[in-house]
Amino acid sequence: MLRETWALTIRELKHWYRVKIQIFMTLLQPIVWLGLFGQAFNLGSLFNQSGVPPGAFAAQFAGAPDYFSFMSIGMLAVIALFTCMFSGMSIVWDRRFGFLNKLKVAPIPRGAVPISRIMATVIRAMIQVAVVFIIAIAFLYVPGLTGLTLKPTFGLFDLIGIFVVVLLLSMGFASLFTTIALAVENQETLFGVINLLNLPLMFASATLFPTELMPGWLEAVAKVNPLTLASDAMRQFAFDNPSPIYALSVDLLGLVLFAGILMGLSVWLSRRLLNN
Repeated sequence: MLRETWALTIRELKHWYRVKIQIFMTLLQPIVWLGLFGQAFNLGSLFNQSGVPPGAFAAQFAGAPDYFSFMSIGMLAVIALFTCMFSGMSIVWDRRFGFLNKLKVAPIPRGAVPISRIMATVIRAMIQVAVVFIIAIAFLYVPGLTGLTLKPTFGLFDLIGIFVVVLLLSMGFASLFTTIALAVENQETLFGVINLLNLPLMFASATLFPTELMPGWLEAVAKVNPLTLASDAMRQFAFDNPSPIYALSVDLLGLVLFAGILMGLSVWLSRRLLNN
């Protein structure tokens, strides 16, 4: 199974990097968010101008020194979500051009089909998150811009921790949207599902704003959102977080369960869906 899965994964990655405009557009959206939304709503300066004690901002915004730093870490989770949402598009196109039918009759395990898509999506998400992370830090050296300011003790362990979180989050969402793509018949339906889930997942989470600023019902929803678990964990690695939503171990355990359960369901359901 490993050999077949790896071959299909390489095929997916080749399709990705051969379409340069797709890579450019995928990276352009988060850069626009960092460059426009993050700079325009840099609440750190607003808090300082209003006379709020410096510690009050850090306590409410997970230890981040400014809003841009708070948001840019959350954007890493959003990048993983956006990448995974389109993990099933290749399945839709393979179905349309008949390649999926060839895989159905090929002597390969059914689980190799979704796992290869999941692996390729996770690799893409990790690369794109790394690029955005570097760009956010590079803003520190651009005059007039606010950049990502990490804690003074930030080191290799923290960097690895951030990317482990991205890995788990990407595995979960890639499994979810790959399974949805196997179940739907056309790209219009898949786009409808993507548009339905995109904004609710992003805004009902702690990626852009602290959960304390949300209404009670929305805060309750946000606290069980995988994006919140990922953002909370990454901020504990990136900042001296005085008030995390959960303990780091709870965040990581939740993400492990999220990734493991959805990947298991994806493999199990794929056997039934590909036999139809």
